[in-house]
Amino acid sequence: MKIGIDVRKLRDYGIGTHIKNVILPAVSMDDQNQYVLFCDPTDLRSEKSNAVWVAENSAKYSVREHFNLGRKAAAHNIDLFHSPHYTLPLTFKKLSIVTIHDLIQFKFPQFYPAWKVRAGTFLLKRVIQKADLILTVSKTSRNDILEMFPAAESKIEVIYNRLDPEWSQAVPALDLSSLGIEKDFILYVGNFKTHKGLETLVDAYSLLKNPPQLVLVGKSGDTESTLLDKCFANSRIRILGFAEGRMLRRLYADALFFVFPSLYEGFGYPPLEAMSSGTPVLSSDTPALCEILAESVEFFKTGSVESLAAKLEMMIQDSGRRSDLRTAGQKKANEFMTNDSPQKLLAIYQRFAQ
Repeated sequence: MKIGIDVRKLRDYGIGTHIKNVILPAVSMDDQNQYVLFCDPTDLRSEKSNAVWVAENSAKYSVREHFNLGRKAAAHNIDLFHSPHYTLPLTFKKLSIVTIHDLIQFKFPQFYPAWKVRAGTFLLKRVIQKADLILTVSKTSRNDILEMFPAAESKIEVIYNRLDPEWSQAVPALDLSSLGIEKDFILYVGNFKTHKGLETLVDAYSLLKNPPQLVLVGKSGDTESTLLDKCFANSRIRILGFAEGRMLRRLYADALFFVFPSLYEGFGYPPLEAMSSGTPVLSSDTPALCEILAESVEFFKTGSVESLAAKLEMMIQDSGRRSDLRTAGQKKANEFMTNDSPQKLLAIYQRFAQ
């Protein structure tokens, strides 16, 4: 069987990490099927394997991608097409799998332009009707999808995300003081969009007396001006911007603890990355995070400034609790480093090939 996979989001964080750690390992283990990987031109590869990489430069979530991917899939005689996000080519007529990671723009439509919510709803409804199998990354996301589209129940399965084994390697040395980062800082890593709950974090942190420095790491281009004003008004908050690789791993490892105030997640990579680095985690109790992180972190009530402020104070003062969370967190993170998600995905591909 020839299987086509849209891997154009390979360099993205959430979906890209899923492609890198679940989909590509499944492809590399398959000695029966052939693969055509539709990629961004910058990711084009030529190594000999069971996979051919084909460049596709149409914009993601565009009308053009539906026609281009459908045409190229037909030209390569694709029998099964897998889209790791919910834009399955409308012109593709054969077997198809789609992965839906979360329903953020439908659960919180107030955070998105109305046209984007309407377009997304149309595409999602269409793809759920069209796909032969729907995959998602948590039981929480599965429940969210079925609440919105109950007819999908007969064709939806959960395959958890996988944490890159590189997180178990030694953390490289790096002096953070040159970046204005103090010892024993509190860390947040993620984007700065409204649903990440950063305003709750900043408001809660501002209630503390003489707290450790709060370091916010991530792309801040989508940050609302009111949140930026609050951050800049507090001299104890350091906005570092985007970090990756050696820098990101050092930040996780050196933090006193990591805080993740998100209002909604389909899975949640950053807390697991922090935990794998031996850093205690304080997280909102939104359903997916409760499911994925379970007993290995300290939770606060999602969206509650008072609850978060109290837990921040506890985490700062209670070294024993931080020690317990450090041990439990590393154990939980290891489960997601060693899970069999690539094997489960490969079994699904082989099921379609029979």
